[in-house]
Amino acid sequence: MSVIARASLVEYFKDQLEGALAQQRVPVHADTAHYVVQLLADTMRHDRHGRAAALLDPRPLALRLAAAMDDRCPAPGQALRDVADAALLLGGYFSSAASSARSVPATYYHRVGGFAYGALGQESQALAPIFKDLAARFAQYADALGEVGQRAEMQSPAGLVRALESWQRSGSRVTERLLVERGVVLARGRSVRLQ
Repeated sequence: MSVIARASLVEYFKDQLEGALAQQRVPVHADTAHYVVQLLADTMRHDRHGRAAALLDPRPLALRLAAAMDDRCPAPGQALRDVADAALLLGGYFSSAASSARSVPATYYHRVGGFAYGALGQESQALAPIFKDLAARFAQYADALGEVGQRAEMQSPAGLVRALESWQRSGSRVTERLLVERGVVLARGRSVRLQ
């Protein structure tokens, strides 16, 4: 088991996210990128009480959103943030695993997460610009996170095969670019060679 220092994990995700945003030509707002990088790093700690806890709730995000919007919710800001962050991670970094395990379309995560961040942008003072940016450009950030997650998954042979199968089904240009970067020679309608 390898141990990655917290600082290097933040640096790793910062480099990966900035690269994906640049590759996809998404303008970077430094504070929003910092928030997303911290979210990823905190999630990878697998702390049941940290940001990873947002992913542990088994309820559908729409039900969690409704509960967060209910007047009886004891901590609506935290509940909204958990929903928004979970939607961003599931619709972005973990999108290949989330979509295959649950057959949930990306638009579901985009709508729920974008709405939750939008509501947070109206309520939060300090983080309002970040939440408003995430609400307005949720799909772009999710797509960039999807690239970061897919790149990480492709480090294993099994992940590389899953990415190849996904590309053959979807024809995704991002997946195609990542496969070519990994040395896979692609040709539609023909067999694929790993080099």
